[in-house]
Amino acid sequence: MGPALQGEKLTRAISAAVVALYGEIYGRGRTTAHTYLNDNVVVCILEDMLTSAEQQRVANGAGQEVIEARVAFQTDREDAFTAAVEKLTRRPVVGFMSANQTSPEIACEMFFLAPHPT
Repeated sequence: MGPALQGEKLTRAISAAVVALYGEIYGRGRTTAHTYLNDNVVVCILEDMLTSAEQQRVANGAGQEVIEARVAFQTDREDAFTAAVEKLTRRPVVGFMSANQTSPEIACEMFFLAPHPT
């Protein structure tokens, strides 16, 4: 299994994994992602993540519906997001939260990790 990733290598790997999942889920190419890890919390912020169809719906006044659909779909895919973070951190995820907004286009995936084993 090799040595565990740490520091910037770990946060970059988590960003890449979350962006890859977004690509699978939404069929969209690369977005900008930054991941932060602090003790038992992993936060991945994604920018410019709406598809063209979603951008059009937002422009037509359906922004809230876009947000609701994204949150529902991401919650449905929670297992995939959780598995990716668990694999990279080598720690169980005990909580997952997803939040989105359309202007500016920002999404936040937050993972709560089990405490480090002592």
